[in-house]
Amino acid sequence: MRARTVKPALGMRQMYAVMLVLAAIILPHLMRMPLWLDAALGLLFGWRAWLTHRQAAMPSRWILLPLTLALMAGVFFSYHTLLGRTGGVAVLSVLIGAKLLETRSRMDGLLLLYLGYFLVLTNFLFDQSISFAIYLFITVWLVTAVLVAWHSETAFTRLADLRAYLWQAGLMLAQAVPVMVLLFIFFPRIEGPLWRLPRDRAGAHSGLADSMSPGSFSNLSRNDEVAFRVTFLRGHPAHDQLYWRGPVFEEYDGTTWRQDISGSQPAPAVEVDDKSAVQYETTLEAHQHLWLLALDLPTALPPDARLTDRLQAIAGRPVERRQRVTITSALSYKSAVSERPYILARDLTLPAKGNPRARAQAAQWTNLPPEARIQAALRLFTRQGLTYTLEPPLYGADAVDDFVYVGKRGFCEHFAGAFVFMMRAAGVPARVVGGYQGGEQNGDYWIIRQADAHAWAEVWLKGQGWVRVDPTFTVAPARIEEGLASAAPQEDLPYLLRLDDNLVKRVRLVLDSVVNGWNQWVIGYTPERQRAVLRRLGIDDLASSGFVAWFGGSLAVLLGSLWAWILWRARAPGPDVARRLWHRFERKLARAGFPVLPGEGPLDHAQRAQAGLNDRAGEIAAIVTLYLAIRYAEQPGLPQLKQRIRAFAP
Repeated sequence: MRARTVKPALGMRQMYAVMLVLAAIILPHLMRMPLWLDAALGLLFGWRAWLTHRQAAMPSRWILLPLTLALMAGVFFSYHTLLGRTGGVAVLSVLIGAKLLETRSRMDGLLLLYLGYFLVLTNFLFDQSISFAIYLFITVWLVTAVLVAWHSETAFTRLADLRAYLWQAGLMLAQAVPVMVLLFIFFPRIEGPLWRLPRDRAGAHSGLADSMSPGSFSNLSRNDEVAFRVTFLRGHPAHDQLYWRGPVFEEYDGTTWRQDISGSQPAPAVEVDDKSAVQYETTLEAHQHLWLLALDLPTALPPDARLTDRLQAIAGRPVERRQRVTITSALSYKSAVSERPYILARDLTLPAKGNPRARAQAAQWTNLPPEARIQAALRLFTRQGLTYTLEPPLYGADAVDDFVYVGKRGFCEHFAGAFVFMMRAAGVPARVVGGYQGGEQNGDYWIIRQADAHAWAEVWLKGQGWVRVDPTFTVAPARIEEGLASAAPQEDLPYLLRLDDNLVKRVRLVLDSVVNGWNQWVIGYTPERQRAVLRRLGIDDLASSGFVAWFGGSLAVLLGSLWAWILWRARAPGPDVARRLWHRFERKLARAGFPVLPGEGPLDHAQRAQAGLNDRAGEIAAIVTLYLAIRYAEQPGLPQLKQRIRAFAP
């Protein structure tokens, strides 16, 4: 009869170490999961910790199987799928939690640790920021340290050995970094992830929306998160020319402005002044919409983008992840000089009722030329004493009348919406444009935050086409020329905009520079950027002999250097290496209160330490005996000496 193989059992400290590193990896996912699933995973981990502490028997499979199926059903009802980013990661977390309750052997523990490496990768499906990458690197370091301890002679017998395990794991990861960098630079890049996951049914939306209602932009003014970053390739425009165009609102129901959902047509004919052209690279944060937030007016877009009849640059698919695009814009232009009649009719439409005072006022301007009607509306805003504020009151059904004639306090959406309403009532085609205005320069690039969200107006003038009019500039020119911080009270601004030019702000800007570099050269290392880097090395084709020579030669140099270093360490004179190790041991004894006395040799020093450290006397004796044999008798044993000294922690 064949003997049954007995698998080595898992020790208590080994189990605690596995649970610790897995909990550290799953922790970021808990912030994205529903509370019931967080609680369920906490109970699974807590149950396993209690069983380990009590050395109790594991639950039977007749308990685990229904429990696992119930949790999987809960995941399905929460996400309506067991796949995708959120559903798939939730399933993996549940399976790991359930696996803890049947882990008995070292092999099971190793399997969980290897799953930990994969679980680290799943975190990058949600966040690729540099701070998050540092956190995940620490978790990889911890998993590797546990694996190092797993295969050592004194594995988990003393917590004091932890520093030695971490050092060895860090050394292994450091040796892998050069090869990792080489593969990152040279390995052929592909568009999108290596695997295709079904999209989640709903993504997080941030920033501008596809509609504008009272308060929508003023709420964004309190958000100092980055919307996008821009690097101008040759010079940069003045602050008052930085109008980053987003959604265009043309439908108005008396309360909310919305984009026309009938679909966009090709862009109209545009006359541009080539001397005003600027080229720039934009790194967009994910906002789940199509717009690319280009400067007015984009003339050259990425291959998968286009310009609509609303002069809006849109991508081929929603911006669901950080995206880097190169755009050229003309700051001086004429657009739609002969606009299509149905568009002009659409941009004259108003609700049948509402805002009688504004309608009556606009009717008095209809006998004036269109340019004069614009100036009359702007003079009215000034004459009424309208003020710019980040905390406007909530206006009623006749919001335009209430704003212009009663409350007289508003944010950019109030100014733009009221102006467009009165222009349409006066017979001038007009629309509201949403986007961002301005930004903060940080070295060689600009930071545009959600707080820079802005709304302005466009009017159509015969012979000139669509012309930008920003009524906010009439009452708060500092907002356009210098930024939001110059036009609003300090106490109303978000935290980062309240900071003066002090140490805290300079540190924040330096950190943002680091983040920008990470986004450009790591997250944004696209196939196009890789080809640009390789062209600098004289490589025009990834299948060319030049690529093979660069990649193969660099890899050979790295691996050869690493191998030479390993051989040098192995063949270094034993006594010299042993002496360095002994000096390290002397420093440890000194920290324990037994420094080397003048004229004291290794044996006397060790014997004195043994007398004072009775519980470690055996280890000290073994170390000094091994050292003397290597140092003076030229016997082998350096690896053992190094391991014993590293593990020694008085």
